Amino acid sequence: MTTFPSSLRFNGLVRTGPVTICRRDVRLILAMIDAGLEDQKIHAFFSQPGRDFNHREISELRSANRSSLPPPATRAQLQAFLDRWWTTPPVSHYLDCHNEQGLDWDAWQVAYRFHPVGQGMLHSGELRQGRRQPFTWVYDCGSLTAAVQVESELDDLCTAHNAALGSKPKLDFVALSHFDADHISGLVHLLGLFEVKMILLPFLQLWQRFWIAASADDLDADFLQFLVDPAGYLLGVDGGGEARIVFVPPSAGDPPPAPDFGPPEGPRGELDDRPMRLRLETDRVPDVVDGEIPDVTGLRLSAAEFLKVGSALDIDGLWEFVPYNDAHQAKRCPAGFSATVEPLIKTLLAAGNPADRKTAQDALKAHYDTTFGSSAYRRNIISLFLYGGPASTPAVAYFETGETLLGNMAWYHKPDRSRLSATHFSMLFTGDGSLDSGPRRTGFENFFKPYGRLDKASVFQVMHHGASGNSSPEVAALVAPRASIFCSDPSKGQKHPDADVLRQFWPYNCIQVDDAIGWLMLGVFVF
Repeated sequence: MTTFPSSLRFNGLVRTGPVTICRRDVRLILAMIDAGLEDQKIHAFFSQPGRDFNHREISELRSANRSSLPPPATRAQLQAFLDRWWTTPPVSHYLDCHNEQGLDWDAWQVAYRFHPVGQGMLHSGELRQGRRQPFTWVYDCGSLTAAVQVESELDDLCTAHNAALGSKPKLDFVALSHFDADHISGLVHLLGLFEVKMILLPFLQLWQRFWIAASADDLDADFLQFLVDPAGYLLGVDGGGEARIVFVPPSAGDPPPAPDFGPPEGPRGELDDRPMRLRLETDRVPDVVDGEIPDVTGLRLSAAEFLKVGSALDIDGLWEFVPYNDAHQAKRCPAGFSATVEPLIKTLLAAGNPADRKTAQDALKAHYDTTFGSSAYRRNIISLFLYGGPASTPAVAYFETGETLLGNMAWYHKPDRSRLSATHFSMLFTGDGSLDSGPRRTGFENFFKPYGRLDKASVFQVMHHGASGNSSPEVAALVAPRASIFCSDPSKGQKHPDADVLRQFWPYNCIQVDDAIGWLMLGVFVF
């Protein structure tokens, strides 16, 4: 038996825990069995470094009771899988570009992944450098049309992180753009799978949170409790108790200062095994927050923190995350409204069954509609934008982008023409934010334009799944992305994206992420 030196770095390529074969791969394996392929030949498609397993797993599927298994993939789905596997190598081959591009141990690796979850949003990303532990994040995790797929994709993401047996993989932070179900429906599942160090979310006053409650299509008790006390709910959920809760206040005013362009501190190259630390400045949440109902709502807000206004988050001064809460652009609370809405909120909270809750919700919605107009909610959506990218321009960079398939964390397929480069590969997410008016666009531009952030933002998640009401003809040219990501389900619900928004972004490489196809960017760069 060969014994490997303990100093070897396996970089996650040697499995340390059990393997879970995802639903998508089970369906493909069953289709291959039905097509007459032998176990060993099937096994070759699915076992790989970091996810190796014995071919008896295939044998067990062959002899299993099919009534307990998902249906086999269709012949067309199997053929598409075989065609894509033939035309594109496994993604691990891509990382060999280190030597081909003359990169060394100072090289950074970055991945952006938009998961196929239909009308919703699930993005995961990571930064790696040498032997250092990777820095990982998630932005939104929900869907209206494919909620089960959100959990399946999170399961696969958890498996791909390859945590030690008996421990949870770590996520350095989870950012929530806003509180609609299509962006947070998978949050509880995520917290049960991962050890989340920090949850970043926009601060909404009580009257704004209960506008969401009044407008919700399906207001269950759990979601209502989240709106009553976001910090308390998250800290009380299984897996959320250790997370640092950080609210981002409205971002009116000057943009964050210029990023720190200084050289990195500490050892360089192969000897650098320091953890990647996220630096941020916060203020305490006051014990009493204006607008909350004493002893009823926001009971654990004081256990959270406020991100310091005008600040950003950074990793070693080399990579930064810049959140933008556009709440200052939203409608103002009319004088006296809080006092008139408080009894309706109390009635909703006191409702003891779904029927009473629906009656109270209808009364609350009628009050909001009377005050703001029945079509105002969507226009007033408050969303946390998030920019991420290098603080300075890398000296050398190499990128690959392309489609991914549902349930497949290991390969990428069908490369696109994103034309990312050392100067253009930062990300900018918008959630369901709105840039439909001059003041909103001006506020957005004034915040992100200084220090070149907006110019570098080349992977752009288009607002609200590509809905007309959240965009305008000026937005596409203002951002000029190299990859315009539409996270939606064109065949269900609102059938986003809308045609006029697609036309606006057509010159900027429109990429559809739906319930079957995702998108992946992989990059290697050095400063």
